[in-house]
Amino acid sequence: MRRILFVIGLFIALATHAKTVTYTADDETIFKNPERGFITMLEGHLSNSNPYCIKGKESSLNKHANNDQGTIILAHYYLDNYRSTATLPDKIINAFDADMQVLREKGMKAIIRFSYVDHDSNGTANDAPWNIVQGHIQQYKSHWQANADVIFCFQAGIVGAWGEWYFTKNYGNKVDTMNDARRQVIDAMLDAVPADRCIQLRTPKFKTTYLHSEAPLTAAEAWQNTPKARLAQHNDAFLYDYDNMGTYQDTATEKPWLAQETLYVPLGGETDITDVSLAQQWATYDKTTAEMSRLHWTFIQSGYATQTTNYWRGNGTFAELNRKMGYRYQLVTASFNDKAAAGGYLWLEMQIKNVGYAPLYNERPAYIVLKSTSNQQSVFLANEGHDYFRIQLKSDPRTWLPNGVVTTISERLAIPDNVENGTYELYLYLPDKYESIASNPAYAVRFANTDVWEAATGMNKLNATVTITPDALGMEDVEADPFQGQAYDVLGRPVDSNYHGIVIQNGQKHIQ
Repeated sequence: MRRILFVIGLFIALATHAKTVTYTADDETIFKNPERGFITMLEGHLSNSNPYCIKGKESSLNKHANNDQGTIILAHYYLDNYRSTATLPDKIINAFDADMQVLREKGMKAIIRFSYVDHDSNGTANDAPWNIVQGHIQQYKSHWQANADVIFCFQAGIVGAWGEWYFTKNYGNKVDTMNDARRQVIDAMLDAVPADRCIQLRTPKFKTTYLHSEAPLTAAEAWQNTPKARLAQHNDAFLYDYDNMGTYQDTATEKPWLAQETLYVPLGGETDITDVSLAQQWATYDKTTAEMSRLHWTFIQSGYATQTTNYWRGNGTFAELNRKMGYRYQLVTASFNDKAAAGGYLWLEMQIKNVGYAPLYNERPAYIVLKSTSNQQSVFLANEGHDYFRIQLKSDPRTWLPNGVVTTISERLAIPDNVENGTYELYLYLPDKYESIASNPAYAVRFANTDVWEAATGMNKLNATVTITPDALGMEDVEADPFQGQAYDVLGRPVDSNYHGIVIQNGQKHIQ
């Protein structure tokens, strides 16, 4: 009887220290978030006198950020002046690093495409032969990899007019599937592009014929350093007509395939509708948003085919896309014990809703941050281990699925031994994974809730505190992680019919 009374008393104490916070969604505000949204294109026809694509065009970056809340651009590098030059000048190669540094300073990232010709002539295009291209890719390889932090993804480029793989002198003119000449381009790009970055191909058929398989990417295959996991799509004729100007050979099979693929690799591009009447036919609010939602669009260019983008601006489509392209995370609820001991555990259950069209694609950590209320300075990264502590979640933000899916995260977080007693505010923090930009709040993910965003640090306030105290009565020394099973509450207590309580054995608390 005494043991039963002790267990009942312990439950009451635990329940007393459990807390749940409910959050208010913000479904209206348009704001910047990394690696998503409208893009602008910057072109550079490289030469010794002008080796840059981005540097010197900072005003265009500022306009994009201010007008469209843009955080990514398409940087299109034209090597038309070097179609027959085996070795690019060092000045050209090194200019790429300078371009990427401009992006770091602006808090932006780039989609990268290289091409050799910007027009077709008599049904073909005078691009560069493979022996030239191969050497150029090898020259750029170390520079591409050194700047992976500010590269969102690559587009295959290289082949044909505008790098769009249709009109081409050297790789099979107007070929709509993968041939040997094009295959060697993809092989070289997969080797040279940073292993954690995707390469977008122009049509679904190029990927399926490259892989000799029409099976879509699965969760078990995603995020691996394999061609299947890294090859993605860009559609530069979005909504143009039924098959998007030949992007699809069979919409009945390729669109469901693409809808599955884009849960793990990004889709983006531009529309090519330059006639207002066609825009009103094919690019209505309903058709545009439905297609982007179905196929999980992450970005689209705002400055090309303005007949369509201006039509979108006038009927509310543009604002809706600016909110929902890519991911848009919202906190729903968070539950946790609000007292814990240093060296113990914070039991956390959190619901996150992704109301965007797509998930995140590039790896990104998610942290719960404990920030001391005794130090209210906004920027405190230098004081980690004293004024604040980061605890990484096991949950991968790339798995927080889109279109209104609610993901429940239930984890036991180990509180560091050196956390001093006191009260700590709780935050959710999703910085970039690369240390070079991780401390820049421009690269952190903002949640779409009212009263959570802390712009100075790039963190999302959970509007709650935890008290670190040595006499905390909680689950700090339970041997097993209760969230490995099913039907446990936030404090790790089973709630199924087999639940008997917490018992004391050999001085230790155990779930029974």
